[in-house]
Amino acid sequence: MKAYRPSALTKAAVPAAIMLGAGLSLWEWPSHFLWIYPFCGLLFMWFSWTGEKEVKYIFLFLVTAAGLTLPKLAGRSGDPLELYLAAIAETLCVWLLFFALSLAERSSKSAGEKLADEEAAAEDRIRALEDELSRYRMHLAGTLARIRDKGALSSAMQDMGLASTPDEVKARLEVLLKNYFPGAAVELRSGAPRDFADNWVAERKIPLLVRNADGDTRLPKGLLGPAERSLMALPLHLFGRLVGFVRASAPEPDRFRAEDLRGAELACTLAGVSMENIYLFDKVNELAIKDALTGLYTHRAFQSRLEEEILRSARTKVPFCVVMADIDHFKSYNDNFGHQAGDAVLKAVAETLSAGVRDIDFAARYGGEEFALIITGAAKAAAAAAAENVRLALEARSFTFGGRPSRVTASFGVAEFPAEAAAGGQLVRAADERLYRAKQGGRNRVVAA
Repeated sequence: MKAYRPSALTKAAVPAAIMLGAGLSLWEWPSHFLWIYPFCGLLFMWFSWTGEKEVKYIFLFLVTAAGLTLPKLAGRSGDPLELYLAAIAETLCVWLLFFALSLAERSSKSAGEKLADEEAAAEDRIRALEDELSRYRMHLAGTLARIRDKGALSSAMQDMGLASTPDEVKARLEVLLKNYFPGAAVELRSGAPRDFADNWVAERKIPLLVRNADGDTRLPKGLLGPAERSLMALPLHLFGRLVGFVRASAPEPDRFRAEDLRGAELACTLAGVSMENIYLFDKVNELAIKDALTGLYTHRAFQSRLEEEILRSARTKVPFCVVMADIDHFKSYNDNFGHQAGDAVLKAVAETLSAGVRDIDFAARYGGEEFALIITGAAKAAAAAAAENVRLALEARSFTFGGRPSRVTASFGVAEFPAEAAAGGQLVRAADERLYRAKQGGRNRVVAA
């Protein structure tokens, strides 16, 4: 409950009334001047209640002066000594009342100040708690929003990890970022840098975040248009090599935050890892069916393709042929010029075989210096002609080993399915026997019968 405080008019009227009453009493009954002291006590209590300190001191001085002068004036009708003693006693009582009231005021003031300090400290604590509660609520709301965003981001990233081709990974990355930053323009750029932001990212190999293009000192003035007030540019790496850029822009400032940049950077990193996994998977599959030195298919892949061709030929009644080839005197290249020369010969023969057959045909390294061809949909005469073309192309190639010119030749054996064999093993054995006869007949020739 709020304490009552007198108005300025009341503060002036009450002391004036008391003083008027005291003055009229002295005028009518001067011998009863001692009655002025109770009035003065009332004034002191009034001034203590209203807080008028300066006036209280003035009245204390006046009361003391009155105690020294009024007994003399009133002594004409009484004993002056008794009057002096009574005045002194009344003055001492007024002084005691003054000190008592002053002590009570100081005690009350000290208690009030202590209470005010406690109230101020309590208010400060309340404000601090309210601020902390507000920050907690903001943090909670932001955390919940980030959890929802990261949940959606995690789901989208898992979906992107299921892509089967690099192009599909890039398409899913673009969709992911567009969903994560609605209303922003998202673009994936492959190849070399196209503008200042791409160059900045390529040179520093770190992402670029522009909150407000108007106040960003890193950007030349007027470089970005009104549609790109805020911008993110991120590098896209593949096996540690920069292969492109991801760019997100918006027309309003402060569209992207630091956590947005981290989320986009995580998505780009995952996209790079996904593409690397696809390339590695394809490479492993390729290495499993292709020879590392020559680039031709392996013996295992040849056997699998041979079974497929047999089934296809049996179903369509269209023949096919197997051609076995062996490099003539291959051991001499290793013995005379070293194994590097032998590897060069193997690569040259593989290139000639690949170039001498159609795309639908199949070329494989059968083992060591021996090769095998599957000529699809062709009879023995056409397969033998293809083998002869390969033999002539290989014979025409020139080699230099150890500073000396040299030639490379090969011998070929041809067998047809189903006319000359009913199974894959029989077909390869028939072609291999004719290859052996080509070797015995002087090498560098094709034997088909």
